[in-house]
Amino acid sequence: MEELRSSRAAYPLLSTRFLQKGWGFEELDDSMRAEFLEKWHKRSVLSWKELAQHPKHGLGSEFIPATAIIPRIPRQFKDVEKFRVYRHKGNLPFAGWKDGEVFYVLWIEKAYNELYVH
Repeated sequence: MEELRSSRAAYPLLSTRFLQKGWGFEELDDSMRAEFLEKWHKRSVLSWKELAQHPKHGLGSEFIPATAIIPRIPRQFKDVEKFRVYRHKGNLPFAGWKDGEVFYVLWIEKAYNELYVH
């Protein structure tokens, strides 16, 4: 059991604890919700190191400066200079903050240019 617990440390965990109102799953259609979960499941079996090697429009990510984010940034993240962005349906982004092994999703975009200008 100890080996199982220690091996989890290198793998991504997802949290919606700070998902912002108006930017969550209820705003997405069924196909977007399904794609979000399917892609995150694929990410969850890869280590953070392996994910870093994937292209940004695949399972990988990119960073967007906080100044480019259109919605209000929650107070807990005011000192963050850049947010990590992954893709769900097509190339629609969702953005958040990685703290240790946990990725906190803050915003899930449902239409291009709502979260930041592409």
